[in-house]
Amino acid sequence: MDHIIIKDLLVRGIIGVSDRERAQPQDILINITLHTDIHEAGESDDIHRSVNYRTVAKKIIAYVEHSARYTVEALATDIARLCLEERGVMRVCVRVEKPGAVRFAKSVGVEIEREQPQENKPIHQAYLSLGSNIEPVKNIYLAVDKLRQMVTVNAVSTIWETIAIGSEGPHFLNASVWVSTPLSASELKNLVISSIEKDLGRIRSKDKCAPRTIDIDILVFDEQIIDDALWQRDYLAIPTAELRPDLFEPVSGESLNQIAQTMKSKSTALPRTDLDIHINKQPHV
Repeated sequence: MDHIIIKDLLVRGIIGVSDRERAQPQDILINITLHTDIHEAGESDDIHRSVNYRTVAKKIIAYVEHSARYTVEALATDIARLCLEERGVMRVCVRVEKPGAVRFAKSVGVEIEREQPQENKPIHQAYLSLGSNIEPVKNIYLAVDKLRQMVTVNAVSTIWETIAIGSEGPHFLNASVWVSTPLSASELKNLVISSIEKDLGRIRSKDKCAPRTIDIDILVFDEQIIDDALWQRDYLAIPTAELRPDLFEPVSGESLNQIAQTMKSKSTALPRTDLDIHINKQPHV
């Protein structure tokens, strides 16, 4: 078995149980060894025939920055799962360390090894937008909670307050969610999203600007942009840029992060950091 190595990936995130550790991000050192077969990539010199280590690293960075785990054991387990979701990865070794966590020690941490489950079903990555302006705090939290029960929620962006477009209705709360699922895009929409919208009382009418309890849309599915409004709407671009800043608009070549920063300078959108949702905490309704 061949190895792809990601060495000394330094990420800042919330990790630990004390109030001091929960108060602000700290350095987390991550080492990953992916067990795979790189024979075809070696012969063809084609990155698409190998595991893309850049993609893996970006996933891990985004996850760690938003996860707020209490233990390195849980964080290492989560990272191993994300690595095994990559096609071609049969086994993974993950070491997670907290530099300076113990006096007189350079770092403390754990090292784990995990293997691909026998069923080996393809796992897809999707980025969803959530919006509500009817009891929005309650319904955004409920939507995330229901998503947890049907797919794997990896990260939730900051919740943003935005004005209603096309009407003088109540302000919206918007967020983006990164999920992993074996479901196809159509199955995700029909079996998960439609079910949650129905459960939360979404009523569709001819008025596209009418207030709503919840609106959930697929923005990105396996690196494919599903909704081009991502590049034009601040309530989509700004939250999603927190999770996938590296996405590139195909015409201008600008990154989603660049687009979001430009929008922020002109937008009335406000971050509601008082409503932050971490993936390891159940929302409070």
